[in-house]
Amino acid sequence: MLGEVLEAARRRGAATERLDLVRYPFPFCVGNYSQDPTSCGPDTCVQGPWDGFGKIADKLVQADAVVFATPVYWFSVSARMKALLERMTSMENQGLLNLGKPMVLLAVAEEEGASQALSQMLLPLSYMGFVLAPLGLVYAHHRGAVSLKGNTELMEDARIAGENLVLMAEKLRGTAFREPLPSYQYRLPRLPGVAAD
Repeated sequence: MLGEVLEAARRRGAATERLDLVRYPFPFCVGNYSQDPTSCGPDTCVQGPWDGFGKIADKLVQADAVVFATPVYWFSVSARMKALLERMTSMENQGLLNLGKPMVLLAVAEEEGASQALSQMLLPLSYMGFVLAPLGLVYAHHRGAVSLKGNTELMEDARIAGENLVLMAEKLRGTAFREPLPSYQYRLPRLPGVAAD
């Protein structure tokens, strides 16, 4: 399914690159944002940009659009995808580095849980500034070694998602979106007598 999305994007003129998280190992987020929000940024993370996440983060920032794909394990995204989303906090905490960037989300489940896994990616990525391409949620229920390529409706959905991703990236390129202050700046100490949030 991912291959079909990427192939459709290439046919629309996009250059694509597939990044498998297993090839870019990185440790889990240690949650330093909770104690000191200023220590959670692309250049200030205590785990630094030198692990596999730093390589992925660079490619995410440079990309015009992104496809996130995950298998479904126990009604959820894979542990690697969850770890990526958590580490991506450093890409939104001190400014939304991916604001307005189009995305497509894919999930394949053996039984149930694909739509739940998609929502587990959609909510944090939307909060980080990514924008879902039209018809950019594609999922399949699949068991066994039989290829998904035989599912013509699914393959067409994947092709449409890839084409729409490129179209949206072209339309949004150069658009200046408004951005709020980083959330922790709204929680700075208040003056005496001023209501706290």
